[in-house]
Amino acid sequence: MHSRKFIVKGCQSVNTLKKYSVSDRGILDKRVKSNPRYTGVRSRTDTGFNTQRRQELEHEIRKYYKVRNDEVFRRISLADMLQLMVAHAEDVEAIECITCESEVDNNEAEVPLKYRDEVDCVVHKMDQLEVDSKTNIPQCPYVMIDVRPQGEFKTCHLATAVSHPHSRLSRAVGWECPELLIYKNHPEFIIIVYDEGEDLAPEVAATLQHRGYGNVFMLSGGLRLAKDKFGFPLVTENTAGSLSFQVVDAISQQLSNTVLPPLSMADASEWWAAASKLPNSATDSGITHTTPSTGRQTTRSQIKDKDGQPARPWR
Repeated sequence: MHSRKFIVKGCQSVNTLKKYSVSDRGILDKRVKSNPRYTGVRSRTDTGFNTQRRQELEHEIRKYYKVRNDEVFRRISLADMLQLMVAHAEDVEAIECITCESEVDNNEAEVPLKYRDEVDCVVHKMDQLEVDSKTNIPQCPYVMIDVRPQGEFKTCHLATAVSHPHSRLSRAVGWECPELLIYKNHPEFIIIVYDEGEDLAPEVAATLQHRGYGNVFMLSGGLRLAKDKFGFPLVTENTAGSLSFQVVDAISQQLSNTVLPPLSMADASEWWAAASKLPNSATDSGITHTTPSTGRQTTRSQIKDKDGQPARPWR
């Protein structure tokens, strides 16, 4: 590398300026000083899935996922789990609407007074038999098991989750919570275990798998991914076992505007195709050409296969 020296007469200081040639490899290491005034301004030029974005994606994958080759359990992504939650909430709302309409029709058809006591007695007995027969039938197609300690669960957890600390698995008897017993090996329902960042959940999922649970799934990314990408109301302190309609609408809106990192770099091209459709900032001109999200309808359409039939994301 050549250099030029400028010596000022009467001074002892010497200024040395580096001179780069075309064939010099060090020219690639030359960096332009950034102006702190424009550090928050993003580039308007779409350079595609370049090296910088690939490195950022690799960093996110290493941050959230800890995939091992010897895993004996299955995984479910956060996006698939949210689609399942919203789809179930839609079904519950539709059933409630049908139930309200049927109650109105039943009220219109009144029973004569002299037969009303007998009819009420028979109906009460039939309802009691139905309640007894449906006691052990799950009402939700999934159950989320939080395997963190009880104190961390009370601080924050995923909506509708149930606390089951991982230390409980070391008991000789009584190591299963009621939710595990109800959902164990059910052909239509699944058990989802999660923790903060895939530290405890893999061991719990493997243990349940070895103890005869065939419908156990581990949530990829855990609570950390849900906090960073969604936050409230998905991550909450509320211990309610069901989602309100307002929460479902908020989760649907967040899901339609969020692209989660893939499990591996093999799906990087699909991730970039989905991420490039989202606007980068509030001033992006793409927002003006984007159709407003339809909430639940958008989420419902995401869990259908190529033939238009409803698909189970955990299969």
